[in-house]
Parts: sequence; C-alpha cells; structure tokens
Amino acid sequence: MSERGSFVTEYIYCDICFEAAKKVLNSDTKYLKTTIVPHWGQPDLELPIIAGKIGGLGLGDEFIRMKVEIIPKLERVICHKLRIALLSEQAEEFFTVLPKKEKKV
Repeated sequence: MSERGSFVTEYIYCDICFEAAKKVLNSDTKYLKTTIVPHWGQPDLELPIIAGKIGGLGLGDEFIRMKVEIIPKLERVICHKLRIALLSEQAEEFFTVLPKKEKKV
C-alpha cells in the first residue's frame, strides 16, 4: 500500500527563494504533486506558497523523501530560511530548510 501526506511551505517573501523552490518542488508525478496557491482576486497571479501531495510505497516514505531528496535540493538553491509543514495519516513534522553557503577556498 502506498503512503502519502500533504505539505505546504510558509509564505515565501523572497522572490529568488520562491522561484528556486518552485523549480525544486514542481512535479506532477504519483509521489510528488504540487501546486502554487492562486491569488484570491486575480486567478492569473500566484501567492508565494507551494502545497502538494508527497508519498512513497511504505510507511513513513513521505518523510524520508522530504528529508533525503527534497530538503538537500532546496538547501542548495534558497537564500533564506524556509519552513515546510508535512502532515500524514500517522504523523506530522515541521522542517526548517536552511540555505547552504558555498565555501570559498
């Protein structure tokens, strides 16, 4: 049986972080399906909030996918802290994604 959960980012104030997060999270697959929250008065505009469904084949796979696949990708491309809430049938967790600074050698 497959497992799935719902996730949502906080309101992303930084345009650079929002565009970067959209590129990482943009998906239309069985295990990751995302959408951008539409503006309430102008449907052709977006609010900087990303929500979706995340899943896997086994119990807790949605959390593993977030920790192992998605967060490392986000860390490399964002410039500000980003919080993501993930809710599933058996648990919930808040993730704080911190940008990884490139070290100059």
